[in-house]
Amino acid sequence: MPNDAPFPRILYDAYSKIEILEADIVYVYTDFRALGIHVQEFQNRAAFCSAIVQPLLDAGKTVLTTTFTYTSEGHFDPAITPTRLGAINKWILKAPDVKRSEHPIFSYAAVGPKAGELVENIGKSAFGHDSVFDRLYGENAAFLYVGRPVWMGNTIIHHIEQICGATYRVNKAFTTQVYRGDEYIGTDFSAFVRRRDVPGYDFAFDFKKASQKMYDAGLVRQVGNDTELTNISAHGYDDVAALLKTIFYENPSIFIDKAFIET
Repeated sequence: MPNDAPFPRILYDAYSKIEILEADIVYVYTDFRALGIHVQEFQNRAAFCSAIVQPLLDAGKTVLTTTFTYTSEGHFDPAITPTRLGAINKWILKAPDVKRSEHPIFSYAAVGPKAGELVENIGKSAFGHDSVFDRLYGENAAFLYVGRPVWMGNTIIHHIEQICGATYRVNKAFTTQVYRGDEYIGTDFSAFVRRRDVPGYDFAFDFKKASQKMYDAGLVRQVGNDTELTNISAHGYDDVAALLKTIFYENPSIFIDKAFIET
């Protein structure tokens, strides 16, 4: 049961309504532009971040989030290379028993009983075989959005694009040298990146059309207002992945802002 401060109570009620505790693995997205007002209820920002994650850990869940660094050259060490993302992404790297994947561009950190098997000794493809997304299938995983509208995007689309063969992206390997301390892990980790060779196209992603289909299919559970960035939303992994594959095959431009047909 949460304390009497407003934000823990908001979270407690929301997590119950969106049934996030029914998942075993929770992939967290956050945006604190609106909900960040509740930081003043806590001793510091770390305590605020902990309030979001701790109810999940207390329930025995594994919590996963992005810790991207975009280290496309030089050295990357998952133990010490800082993330370039936001508050909770930085916070999780300081959590006890945190595990972090070795991909130098798109790394993930996880805490909880399945953390190691989910992110450690990851495959070299960011979105393909033996990636975090590949490992999430069949694991009763769900996405949780705290203050971040679903329509703002989800990196799962790059997994769908890769396995479904999007022609506006190409696989690119990077020369970054990956170490864990003194142990050399390897190089040539890859990502499915936007093409830059088609005049008039930048292939910027647009998740609005796809996310609307997720709502229409009844896959998203939500409280709060995503226009005001006060939403707390959730959806499953396997069912959404299946839907996204279907709509991509129906419209291969569903995830980009301008229709594209390879000629």
